[in-house]
Amino acid sequence: MRILTHDQLHRAAPAIFAQQPDQAVSERYGFVPTINVVDALQREGWYPVRAQQTHVRQMERREVARHLIRFRQDPDRQITVGDSVTELVLTNSHDRSAAFQLDLGLFRLVCLNGMVTPVGDVGGIRVRHGKHVVDEILDGSIQLSHQVPRIAEGVEAFQSTLVSQSEAQLFAEAALSLRYGDDWQATSPVQPGDILEARRSEDANGSLWSVFNRTQENLFKGGLRGRSRSGRATRTRPIHSVTEDVRLNRALWTLTEHFAALKQGEIAA
Repeated sequence: MRILTHDQLHRAAPAIFAQQPDQAVSERYGFVPTINVVDALQREGWYPVRAQQTHVRQMERREVARHLIRFRQDPDRQITVGDSVTELVLTNSHDRSAAFQLDLGLFRLVCLNGMVTPVGDVGGIRVRHGKHVVDEILDGSIQLSHQVPRIAEGVEAFQSTLVSQSEAQLFAEAALSLRYGDDWQATSPVQPGDILEARRSEDANGSLWSVFNRTQENLFKGGLRGRSRSGRATRTRPIHSVTEDVRLNRALWTLTEHFAALKQGEIAA
């Protein structure tokens, strides 16, 4: 596990170290630098291992743009869920586009890919900007940690649920709809079979967990050969947007939960 230093965090996401919010925020906005939260989580044993922020054209907005930090515990304390380890995923901005948000995440060791797992009806802990942000985030990290057993049960269900090729095709179609919109057949440069391709032998099986991971990795890492609307050969782009990273990760996880529930319903019937 490589823990990011302050210098590395600053290079990856300078908005973590903002000293003031965007000028357009109201007087009620309680500014707390994200680095204060990062340091507080690290003192509690959660270490920053990845950071990114939304690309913006105006240089002045780089200091307030939406950003994301993933945290992991040291190897002696890490909680494993199947072939993954648990993470905390913190997002924030200082331009009124987002409050502090803390989610439970999984980092799948076999493919070095991270995912976000919704917890409850609101998908994590949302904290408005104010002077009590640090305490509320720390409380939220404890609440989310208590949800790990439920997430582990979900992963076990995904791993034990087998899907047919036609069902995997339906899953991939739904995933493309989440990524490119309801008219994905016109806007997606790739087809369902493309995002179902396994990048390693471990994922070449018929479990729902495998189908989910193949789909998630292919959509997020990009590089798939496809065709643009005009018919020109192209490759899909990796997802770098903080907003899209969290949105699509949550949506794919929820899709998988619904798929598993439907399959369990079929078995029960």
